[in-house]
This record gives sequence, C-alpha cells and structure tokens, in this order.
Amino acid sequence: MKFPSLSLKPPAPVLYASERTFDSTALPGVRFVLHRMSAARRLDLLSRMGEFASQLEMLRASDALDDRVQAETLRLRIDLEYVRWGLKGLRGIAIDGIPAEAESLIERGPEALMKEIVDRIRAECELTGEERKN
Repeated sequence: MKFPSLSLKPPAPVLYASERTFDSTALPGVRFVLHRMSAARRLDLLSRMGEFASQLEMLRASDALDDRVQAETLRLRIDLEYVRWGLKGLRGIAIDGIPAEAESLIERGPEALMKEIVDRIRAECELTGEERKN
C-alpha cells in the first residue's frame, strides 16, 4: 500500500499559461493571442475603462442625436482600448505586406476581425458564476 504523504516524489507543478490562442471565425486561417486575466491586469483594465464606462452610460441615456453620436464614438474608443490592452499577437495575417500587430489592426485592418477580438476579450474578462461567488 502506498501512502501519498510518504512519497518522496514531489507533485507535478501546476502549469498555467498567461495567454490563450484563438482561431478566427471572421478570417479563417488567422489566429489571435490574448493575454489572460490576472489581478494586476484586471486592475489595469478597470483603471483604463472606469471613466469611459460612466460617460458612456450618461450619453446612452440621452435622446439627443449629438449625445448618441458621442456615445458611439466613445464605444469605439473603448473597443480600441480593449484591443490595445488584451491582444498579445496575431498570426496568419499581414496588413499591407507587414505582419499585423494591434496598432496596424486598429488603423488599417479588417473591422470584422477587430470586432471578433474585442468580443472575445470581453468574454474572457467576465467572471464565471463560480468566480462571482468567491
């Protein structure tokens, strides 16, 4: 009979990757790498987005056309900030012959890919039901 506590063999370390890779559905063949959430990254994201979120809610509550245009502008700025914050790398895509990065995607890349990346970053940032309990 073996007793786990008496074993001389140390337990295998827990392997954790600080990034995740996804295959694009918007552009098959393209893969994007996102940073995973950590306590420090969550704090950084909250500090970047805190002011934007309250402004966006105020503007969305308004019926004025100018406020709605400002709300859409702010929503796009938030999306760009998510890409800058969460996108670690792109694979399988070149923009104007140069391997794509976050800034080139924002400035000249396909909008459908950027939207897919933003949606995935937001999904990755959300707490699961179990995480909310803690």
